[in-house]
Amino acid sequence: MVYRFTANMDSSQVPDDSMGPAFSQEPINRQPSPPERRRLPMMLFFLLFLIGILVIPWLAEQIVFAITRGQERAKAEVARQLLGDLPLPEQRVAWVAKAAGPSVVGILTRGARGRGMGVGSGVIIDADGYILTNHHVIANIRAISVQLSDGRTFDKAYLVGQDPTTDLAVLKIDATDLKPILWGDSNTLEIGDAVVAIGNPFGLEHTVTAGIVSAKERYNPPTSSAAEVQVYLQTDAAINQGNSGGPLVNLRGELIGINTAIIGESFQGIGFAIPSILVRRVYEEIREYGKVQHGWLGISMKPPTVQYAESMGLEKPTGVVVDGFLNPSPARDAGMMLKDIILRWNGEDVRDPLHLMHTIILSAPNVTAKVEIVRDGKQIELDVVLGTRPIRRR
Repeated sequence: MVYRFTANMDSSQVPDDSMGPAFSQEPINRQPSPPERRRLPMMLFFLLFLIGILVIPWLAEQIVFAITRGQERAKAEVARQLLGDLPLPEQRVAWVAKAAGPSVVGILTRGARGRGMGVGSGVIIDADGYILTNHHVIANIRAISVQLSDGRTFDKAYLVGQDPTTDLAVLKIDATDLKPILWGDSNTLEIGDAVVAIGNPFGLEHTVTAGIVSAKERYNPPTSSAAEVQVYLQTDAAINQGNSGGPLVNLRGELIGINTAIIGESFQGIGFAIPSILVRRVYEEIREYGKVQHGWLGISMKPPTVQYAESMGLEKPTGVVVDGFLNPSPARDAGMMLKDIILRWNGEDVRDPLHLMHTIILSAPNVTAKVEIVRDGKQIELDVVLGTRPIRRR
């Protein structure tokens, strides 16, 4: 038997160092451990060992992904809330990057003949794995892989649809609960508004650059873009090879454009993005139909000269002159004639041929437009039912 020795001293007594403390003896009872608690059965141990070897590495990787994803989501939510409270200008770009960053992906492609890898960017539009990018990023490719901001890589990305006319494409990966970017309205932008570009230039993941809107409605600038019809936001936010398909966002972290092109071989302070008003329409049509159909008027056109505008009774040259008819031609079917000047489209003044072309492409087929023209000095209103723009194989 083991004894516990405890001091037994009356509070009124003064301890005597020479005698030492008084002790009482109390027995301590200890129960022996059961044999089954002394060791684990070897078979159970071996089974757990095998499970650990097979499962733990995979589980650890998923935990890391989940932790990273959770951290990014938390930062994004906080950032979006703070952006609504208008933080100080010197802090705002950092919060924009946190808010939009989890929605940006890297895209790797391999050509149809397997020669080399291509690098581009994309942006998550839907939590179920729908991603926007440029058509030229994925054109003529054999395989597409997508890298998420949390470290995961999806080796198979499926092409939902593409639109060479606007140089846009939609991809799909087998993932759920992703962080989609917020839509913004490019029509509300003003020249001088601050913007942020995020992407993977030269494979450098999640590179963030900042600038301003340098110009709006840049029609067919001298770029190497693959779009048939080009109308862009111009920005001085740095865009380089690999940024194509990535987002241009405003200071609320909202998507206002898809970065697409630059002038020259490298960035020179001038970059271009497809405005979100066009991007959203293309995306929604591809999601629903797998393709995009654009409006078609069926004319060739040119700007009026000063002399011709005066002969038609106009104070200044404005609108576009009908210079020829294409086949098919909804304009001709509606009663339009050669040399007519198109002044207004659904009540909006027509500035020049590129402006009218963009307006028509933004319209859907079979939509009726009210078109105001001038003919022989008289203004006439026509109802034109748009056709479908022919698809040009690239």
